This record gives sequence, C-alpha cells and structure tokens, in this order.
Amino acid sequence: MKSDGNELTLDNIGRRDFVLYQQKKGFRLGTDSVLLAWFASSMVRKDKEGNYRKASFLELGSGNGGSSLCVAARLPQSEIDCLEIMRSSYNVLLKNIDVNSVGDRMHGYCCDIRDLPDEVKQKQYDVVFTNPPFFTSATGVPTDASLSSGEKLAGRFEENGGLEDFIRCAKSRVIPSSGHIVMIMKANRLTEVMSLMEKYRITPVRILSIHPLADREASSVIIAGKVGAAGHHLKVLPPLILNENIDGDIKLTSRAVEIYEGEHKDCFI
Repeated sequence: MKSDGNELTLDNIGRRDFVLYQQKKGFRLGTDSVLLAWFASSMVRKDKEGNYRKASFLELGSGNGGSSLCVAARLPQSEIDCLEIMRSSYNVLLKNIDVNSVGDRMHGYCCDIRDLPDEVKQKQYDVVFTNPPFFTSATGVPTDASLSSGEKLAGRFEENGGLEDFIRCAKSRVIPSSGHIVMIMKANRLTEVMSLMEKYRITPVRILSIHPLADREASSVIIAGKVGAAGHHLKVLPPLILNENIDGDIKLTSRAVEIYEGEHKDCFI
C-alpha cells in the first residue's frame, strides 16, 4: 500500500483495537509520542464517580496522528484536533481517523502552527500537547539515509517552526487557568523550555524525567504548564525508568509495561 509514493505499514497500537497506518520511510510513532499521549491524557480530571471528564485536546505537529489516536483510545470521551504541516503525513492522518472510525471526535488540519485555520483560532482547549522537533537548525542537517525523507527531517529538526513557535501557539489556544500545555523534549533542552515558558507567562506545574535505565541520565522530560496559574506549585514527579537490566537482559520495567499496555488510570491533577 502506498501514499504519495511512500509505502505504508499497518500496526496495532495496542488499545481498543485501534490501528495505525505509517509511512515506511517517514517519521513513525515512537516511545516519546506514546509517553506524551499518556501524560496528556493524565491531565484530565476525574469526576466524583472516578470517571474521566470530557475534555478537548489539540496536538501541534501530529504527523500521522499516532499520539492523538493513543489519546483517543485512552479517553473515549475526548475530542481532538490535530495540526500537521506535511501534506503526505496529513493524508495518512486522515486515513487513520477514517479506519478507526473516530471522525466524530478527531479532526485533522493541514497547516503551519504559525498560521492557524479559523476553525482552530475560534477554539480553546483543555489540553494542548506537542512533541516538537528535538533539534535546532544549528545542529546541522543529518546525512544518514535513515533521516533522508522530508517527513523525518521535519519531525526532528526545526524546519517548520522552532520551540518558541510551538510554545507561543500552545499558549494562544489553551484555556487559561484550567487548561494544560504538555510537551515532551530532550532533557538537555529543559532550560530552554523553562525560559520560554517564563517569557510567555506559562507556569510549569508538573515535570517528569524519563530515563532509559535507572543508572542513566534522563533522555527526555515531559513538562506540563498552565497559563494564569497563580498559586500553583511545581511538582517534580518520580522519574520514569523505561528499562531494567536483569542478568544482562534488557526488559521493560513493570511501570513502563503498565503505561504501554494497561488501562488508563493515571491523573496528575
């Protein structure tokens, strides 16, 4: 099967029998996107009966929609808008919305986050989440074949907007006081993220460090912030260790397995 000259693969995301078409040579759903969806979903409050409330989500730079589909599978009552600038990825996003029959609550827009469509400008969201490009243009364009496609370059390098653009856009669309902005980023750019949040008057309220092994430095961090969050205090959550070394055999930790495969039950607010 092909889309815009690129072969597609079909995978099961492991929740509610949702499936995901992905470009074989494009940017594919990875650990960071799965963890982002889990954390973003965990910023939804529960009601007195312990059920998650209906919530609206906006994903900035959604690619093929994998992360948003993970949110949709975790929270069946959620409504999600997805923004993606690459036309080929956007076409796959639409295909994934259709094949999973979530068109009543998940919508895609092919646009630049610096030039939002009117439908999105007219809304504010409970959660705005994003997995922005990890590397700046100053890092240099990679030469290895694994990153040769336009989708992979756009997904990992700031070809279509930098970190500040994503933070500025997120602030403009989140509901003040009650809404949350959630971002995953490489750990070595945490200072930059915090500085930009301060510039745009976003108060960090939750930080989670992600470690490949217990004795390794954090590889990524997830940060949640609020606009107009006077009086709220930052909570640094217990670190998430993804793997453990058991007699030389690297396996997922029980916490990682719970996040990847278990029913959604976390709430961090």
